[in-house]
Amino acid sequence: MPAGYTEISPPNGEYDLYDCGSVVLDHVYIRGFIYLGTNCSGTVTIKNSIIAPPAGTNQRSILNNSNGGLTLNIMDTTIRPEPVPFGGTNAALTDHATNGCAPNCYINMNRVDVANSGGMCLCGENTIIENSWLHDNYIAHLADPSEAHTGGVFPYGGSGPVTIRNNRLEPGFNAGTGQPVNNYWQAITAVLFTQGTGGTVLRNYVAEGNFISLGAFDVGVENGEGLVFRNNVFGPNHWGETTTCSTSCGVTYADWSGNVKGDINGVKTSVVVPHP
Repeated sequence: MPAGYTEISPPNGEYDLYDCGSVVLDHVYIRGFIYLGTNCSGTVTIKNSIIAPPAGTNQRSILNNSNGGLTLNIMDTTIRPEPVPFGGTNAALTDHATNGCAPNCYINMNRVDVANSGGMCLCGENTIIENSWLHDNYIAHLADPSEAHTGGVFPYGGSGPVTIRNNRLEPGFNAGTGQPVNNYWQAITAVLFTQGTGGTVLRNYVAEGNFISLGAFDVGVENGEGLVFRNNVFGPNHWGETTTCSTSCGVTYADWSGNVKGDINGVKTSVVVPHP
């Protein structure tokens, strides 16, 4: 236990917040996942904390089930589910660390270290992710890594706005060895991936100043209007820097500029990543 933290081991591994109002979790070490209930509205701030769901957890690290009116701020915090041996179970290992909720919800992540997770955020509206690090996608417990369907930031069905700025998004990077996670690409379609559902169109999407690396693709674009990708460094991958759907999906870009290739450490080159 790090000095200065209060340890919380909630019953059944679930730390519940229901009628939230104004909640601040500061310097806590939670050995479980956080559940934000349907009536959780107001502002929930998680800062200077560690979220570590243990073996047997059946949800993502921060499960946001609010019906609306919620601002979730996560800052200066580590989200790191506990690994399990081959054949073990911990759903937080292969799910996004958190998620968006109803349209009147806001997600702000700043200086967040996410590891052993299936992605940073399943967020498609009112989301800002800045100065954060996603790494060490954990799939060692799976017989078939392709069943995990992990990623990075995935605005599935969202309409925006989404801002992703000045992050290191390298889910397939093993920070301990400085090398790729074994078979990382089998579990990660793309680090940044856009996909609509039910006729939704993603707008006001900005990805700028990021290092994007070690997915099967770095970026996969299947939905969006007026998307902005600028001044990003694209690192190693399995299939390529970008992938997109056919012209029939109607993706458009407001800006694709300053995007270049880089090495596994994020050192950029002058090689331009072409428009998808």
